[in-house]
Amino acid sequence: QKKINILVQYLLAPTLFVWLCYSIYHQISEQKQLPSFIASLQQIPVATAFSYLLSITLLTAFNWGLEAFKWKRLTNKLEPLSFKAAYAAILTGQAVSFSSINRVGESIGKSMLLSDGNRLKGVVLSFVASASQLLVTLLVGLLAIIWMYPSLHLPLQSQLQLSELFLTGFYGILFLLVVLFIICYAAIPFFANKLAKVSFFSKYVFLLESIQTIPKQLLLQLALISGVRYLVFLLQYVLIFKLCGVVIDMPTLMALTSILFLILAIIPTLTLAELGIRGKVSLLLFGMYSANTLGILAAAGGIWLLNLIIPACFGGFILLRLQYFRKRS
Repeated sequence: QKKINILVQYLLAPTLFVWLCYSIYHQISEQKQLPSFIASLQQIPVATAFSYLLSITLLTAFNWGLEAFKWKRLTNKLEPLSFKAAYAAILTGQAVSFSSINRVGESIGKSMLLSDGNRLKGVVLSFVASASQLLVTLLVGLLAIIWMYPSLHLPLQSQLQLSELFLTGFYGILFLLVVLFIICYAAIPFFANKLAKVSFFSKYVFLLESIQTIPKQLLLQLALISGVRYLVFLLQYVLIFKLCGVVIDMPTLMALTSILFLILAIIPTLTLAELGIRGKVSLLLFGMYSANTLGILAAAGGIWLLNLIIPACFGGFILLRLQYFRKRS
């Protein structure tokens, strides 16, 4: 397992990152509107650009604050945390998830600030928090696909060179997946209780205890908070697309962004390589409605930097500080 992690972290992820960045660079270098795009950015008043970037950054801080509140509510019975400690846990989760597929390492990172006896239980609880966010992503993404179907179906089929039967089957599977996920999310305590009675899981009952008694009201609250986080993500995209000069009407932009989130949630990605994948998918979706290729790529890169990389850097500092104090102890 350790060798696989080293292979992924130090070879596969950087290689994929370099290849995707080269591919995007090649696309950018072929854009004839590059000089005009740079000139348009230079014409933006400094005060306007600063206000947009400040707003997006504050939304990022608010966004992770919402996730910290979710973590605080989830761990209240296991180990009460202050909001500050919960926020620090969220940032460490971002740091640890940096080299993991689809950021699954976030669960381990968030639990590192819990006491020794509660860390494994915290990992299990963290999956509940992630499930609430994934639930919203799948549900809103499906609704966006349904709403955009008349205008998006044929262009998407043409660009991806997929058959009508394949796309129809994909939509059907996605619908069933969303319905099944909603049912499973609502029945998390039920499934935990059933697993606890299986002999194979008998020695892991202590891990399931943390989710066996989660009330449905808390599950609903987590989903609602995840919904607010989702709206914050959408607002960030609206602001950064406006800053980068990508002109798409707001309903369409928000629907396409929801589909983008859905695709990124389904495709296995590494955080380091996600910039390239995010850029590619963004060009595929938003490129159907705007010819500003450079603006689309700049917006995708800006969101990736502000929402993932900068929080991961702060989380890395917290982990270093935590490791230092534990060594001293």
